[in-house]
Amino acid sequence: MSWFKLFIACVVLYLGQSYYLLSSNNVEKFLAEHNALAMQDPVAACDNYSDDVEVSINHDTGNGAWEVEGGKNEICGYIKQSQAALTVLQANTSGHLENLTVKTGFPWSKAHVSYDEINDVQMNTLGSISSKTHDVIDIKRTLTGLSIASVNSTGGVNSLGKP
Repeated sequence: MSWFKLFIACVVLYLGQSYYLLSSNNVEKFLAEHNALAMQDPVAACDNYSDDVEVSINHDTGNGAWEVEGGKNEICGYIKQSQAALTVLQANTSGHLENLTVKTGFPWSKAHVSYDEINDVQMNTLGSISSKTHDVIDIKRTLTGLSIASVNSTGGVNSLGKP
């Protein structure tokens, strides 16, 4: 009979941890940490995506669109290119999330998340760029934490500032 109690305790602990990991506050923290990691170490940030991630990005750059469709290779390439461009331009970035909604339900194995991301990029001699995107992502719970299973992002440049 004690093995049954142990089994029930493990199930309750697993579900409790899943509920916590997919809570709105923890998802927001995960996304903030992921965005910071993408700017510092894009290779490590790629570990936050599941191997079967589905990606659709359509950002207006002011001079055209930057489109990314595909899977993990495409999103990791996009992150690496973005980080490299910011490094070359010696840019300072700041950003935040607004209108974050997290929808999940029992057994708390995945969450559907939507938010607006506002970013400001200051480049020494080139001026500044302000952008806003609307992102819809799916996050799934794994044995080791959270993983991004899909990304759909639209939006782009709001304004360009002169130096």
